[in-house]
Amino acid sequence: MKHEVITLKDLQIIGMAKEIAFCKGQEECPKFWNEYVERIIKPVVFEKKAPDTFQQAALENGVGEFGLCTCDIPNHNCATCAELNFGTCNNKTFTYVIGGIYKGGPVPEGMKLFPIHSGNWLKTHFEGGMKAFQQQCQTFFKEWLPKHPEFRCAPNASFMEWYKGTDIMSPEYECGVMMPLEEQQE
Repeated sequence: MKHEVITLKDLQIIGMAKEIAFCKGQEECPKFWNEYVERIIKPVVFEKKAPDTFQQAALENGVGEFGLCTCDIPNHNCATCAELNFGTCNNKTFTYVIGGIYKGGPVPEGMKLFPIHSGNWLKTHFEGGMKAFQQQCQTFFKEWLPKHPEFRCAPNASFMEWYKGTDIMSPEYECGVMMPLEEQQE
């Protein structure tokens, strides 16, 4: 799995947020992406309609570049949450955000700002595009990450999916996950 370490500092994600039960994540997150397409992409990009305030903020801030997973469980990190909660019958919820990097300006009703952990992040690149995304994500958590103990998720940190491009059906579509790294003690 191709990966790199990048540095993020003093960023916020702006986006549409939805509370989703862990046990429904694999079905509800794609439905939420369909809502995003119907509300923003279809009218503005495909139908060429003038954007409203919500759509304009989404376009200006690149909403759709990230899928942010966060929750209110104290002393957690998303790698632990994913392993313990996804795919189980757990009804605890997480907040899923379809977002982009906030560049300033008004935050319209229906969007929120989310602070992002400053520091080094592990950015992985998946192969096979969106069609293989969920399988690659499971491989990352269950196989790849345990084999790389040098990459430990920062405590109390959120996890992000990243997406680049428009042709999500292409096997060359660029996507992956990003995880904030725990600072190494010298």
